[in-house]
Amino acid sequence: MTKHYKLQAGRLVLSDASDAQVIALVSPDPEEISALIKNYQIDEHTLSSVSDSDELARLEYEDEHIAIIYKRPKNYSAAEHFQFRVASSGIFMFENLLIVVSDIELPLGDEKKFSKLTSLKMLALKLLSFSTLHFYEHLRIINRMSNELEEKHIYKLKKEEYLIVFGLSKSLVYYMNAISSNEALLKRMQISRNLNFDENEQEILDDIIIENSQCKRLTEIYSSVLENMMSSHEISHESSTSSDVGSLKILNMLSVVIMIPTSITSIFSMNLKYPFDAEDYRAFWLVLFTMLIGATLFWVWQIRKKW
Repeated sequence: MTKHYKLQAGRLVLSDASDAQVIALVSPDPEEISALIKNYQIDEHTLSSVSDSDELARLEYEDEHIAIIYKRPKNYSAAEHFQFRVASSGIFMFENLLIVVSDIELPLGDEKKFSKLTSLKMLALKLLSFSTLHFYEHLRIINRMSNELEEKHIYKLKKEEYLIVFGLSKSLVYYMNAISSNEALLKRMQISRNLNFDENEQEILDDIIIENSQCKRLTEIYSSVLENMMSSHEISHESSTSSDVGSLKILNMLSVVIMIPTSITSIFSMNLKYPFDAEDYRAFWLVLFTMLIGATLFWVWQIRKKW
């Protein structure tokens, strides 16, 4: 899908293709990609990077334009099973034209998110700022989910809840890599001479760098919290397992202790005279004494081994 915009009174409004200053493409098909390569000499590899979620953010200089590949959060859906992922978007800056390529429709017509646009470069900066704010929104959601799980006490987490914590922790790893990649991009833009930012645009870029740095720090904190939650669950699980193993050892030892007198009784019971049935029943007491001594010696031996 392709939309055309132009700058008017500091915001973007829909326009015809003939007087468009901004072209926004959402998941372009092969025909649209071929048109971009042919009409605007956009590098095919750079264009394919937009659809590659593993691609790093970067800044590239071409003869007629400047290409900016940046990272942003992917829109979350229930099918993701509590995993937040990242995607790439591309900005291709010409002298009087800006082309935006993404896998989702960006709210370019939103007067609140994209206002006070004085130039196409300002729009490019607003897109980068919008990506950082989008990360912030997802981090708040992740933190809220983390707090809800923490209130249940980590040692009481069910298997499904533990998998949620694992998924959130994995998501933050992806976010950390993406935000760090954007950080490198922004710093390169800050020192670039080819972009020719004016004073106002440079100040906005500086603000975005600060916002991105704070977002990165917040991601590190939330990631550390989730790692601690997972570690606590593992320690609790290990303690529970150790307790169960200890109980099994005690039961096993008691079974062996009981087995000793049972075995002795089984061997001699048919050949003994019982105290109330005959006068000579010294063998009975001997066997009984042997049973008690054997069981006691085995018990003491197991204790000294620290079973």
